[in-house]
Amino acid sequence: MLCSRPILSAELFDIAVASSSLTAEEEEMIDFVRCTGVIDELSIRKGLSLPSKPPSLCLLANICEKVGSSIPDHFQSVMNWSKTQSSDGIAWKGNLICAIAFTSDGVEISPNAGTSLYFTFVVHKELFVGLG
Repeated sequence: MLCSRPILSAELFDIAVASSSLTAEEEEMIDFVRCTGVIDELSIRKGLSLPSKPPSLCLLANICEKVGSSIPDHFQSVMNWSKTQSSDGIAWKGNLICAIAFTSDGVEISPNAGTSLYFTFVVHKELFVGLG
């Protein structure tokens, strides 16, 4: 069963990021993702000159968990929503900032769907800052 994605304003997200004790590298990743808008493993790694291990999407999920600890009620709502988006019923912490991208035909852009080499994610529109 699908439910609506919980939405947090950019201002409240910025407050949560500021109170999350992120490292400079973690803040840089959040800024990169928010400015880029559409991301995948390779674009983050190349854009931030990261090594292949650990995977950048794992790093992003860990950062989102840190930010989520500053907004626990919202983060729990996002994790509940995230479970509804997964065919396996598994929440992904990165859904705090972005969600899987879909083609115009409603097919996810991912290796599982045979549409991309990497899982592709789109930043939630209220958190996107690339045009500003």
